[in-house]
Amino acid sequence: MEDFFATNSPQQILNRIFALSPGLLCILNIDGWFEKVNSSWEKTFGYTAEELSDTNIIEYAHPDDRDATAFVFSELLHTSHRLTFSNRFRSKDGSYRYVDWEFNCHDNYAYVAGVDITHTKLSAAGLKEIRKHLVQTPLQNDLEDLCPIRQKILVVDDSPLNTKIMEAALIEDYEVLISHNGKEALSICNSNDPPDLILLDIIMPEIDGYEICRRLNRGAKTKDIPVIFLTSLTAAKDIEFGLTLGAIDYITKPFSIPIIKAKIKNHLAVKYYQDTLKINTDVDQLTQIANRRRFDDTMTLEIKKAKRTGTILSVLLLDIDHFKFYNDTYGHLEGDTCLKKVATALSATLKRPKDLAARWGGEEFVCLLPNTNTKGAQNVAEALREAIQNLSIPHESSPVNEVVTVSVGVVSSNPMDENSFDNLLRQADEALYQAKETGRNRIAVWHQDIEAMGPYL
Repeated sequence: MEDFFATNSPQQILNRIFALSPGLLCILNIDGWFEKVNSSWEKTFGYTAEELSDTNIIEYAHPDDRDATAFVFSELLHTSHRLTFSNRFRSKDGSYRYVDWEFNCHDNYAYVAGVDITHTKLSAAGLKEIRKHLVQTPLQNDLEDLCPIRQKILVVDDSPLNTKIMEAALIEDYEVLISHNGKEALSICNSNDPPDLILLDIIMPEIDGYEICRRLNRGAKTKDIPVIFLTSLTAAKDIEFGLTLGAIDYITKPFSIPIIKAKIKNHLAVKYYQDTLKINTDVDQLTQIANRRRFDDTMTLEIKKAKRTGTILSVLLLDIDHFKFYNDTYGHLEGDTCLKKVATALSATLKRPKDLAARWGGEEFVCLLPNTNTKGAQNVAEALREAIQNLSIPHESSPVNEVVTVSVGVVSSNPMDENSFDNLLRQADEALYQAKETGRNRIAVWHQDIEAMGPYL
């Protein structure tokens, strides 16, 4: 090792690193002007070293990313010897590529390594688009490990200057929402698309940060959103009070952007892991719809809600007709594929956000329909039956139909009789039994005299 350094000058060593590295390497001066690049820049973006010489990296940033990139050089590089950020860099053909940058500063130069993450970004965007069309399916957890969806941060501060600084510092790594008052912040947090983390000022008019944190902690929908207080209150009693309210961290002003970014990154990583773990425990691993555990938990909540509001709760129990014959004929691998297709069709057919399709076990599925009377439940059951039949999955060994079909048991609660909720699953199973006994590929609705009279179809 000593011989190597003795026979090679620092310049020779640097040239060798630049020549051998497959990643993007460059040296910039402290204002962003290119001093040296390796050959990967031409492979990735189409520019030669000569073309980049005497140009500024800010010039190549996407128009929407330019202010934040300029902010890195005007503010952040002067406060940190090492930082990371992302932006979109313009290629020679006019297209833009997403790049993760790592800056290491020494004297008046920044030694920069870049990684082209365009494929990951586009995969994440595509996954997010797919999710919009999936109903009740918190899917693709394995894919999310590779390309997690861009996380969302809400900055709450009544000072426009403070929110602008935070937005510029975070926009490249996260989706940033801004709120200048507590009422608006609470509204955003209780929406259908809440933030993943909140940066919260304490001293604000009308509703202060402490009260916002207190209300978030009391809300079933918002209690798991991590809150970081960002405030000028530095007394130990203020910090202790903020943490006892449920905040996960407390950062005092004047703050360091690199420290804030590091804390945010760590807290979001923990939250992402917790969210993923929670999803994995609620999802049937084969079909990727809700599992029995999630159904039981959801049904418990919906029963309480139906009792409180006096509304009707309906349950559908579905069974694939002669599925054992299907496995015997086509094999268990094809049987698993069949189960996946049926599950997807069930989820896609249920249109309302509160409706839930779950795998009950084996070839049985169950659907929960809040605020749905018997007639409405029958209509949904028929739509599901038709959707499965329309998949046209061949089932040559079925004595019912040449394609895969399902039988459905339907039951609805009696809001005037609280005891009816305790019997829903048993009654749904009895109705399903009647549907199968009377020919299969049909629905049966449970009623008081079902054993004596049979189901009405």
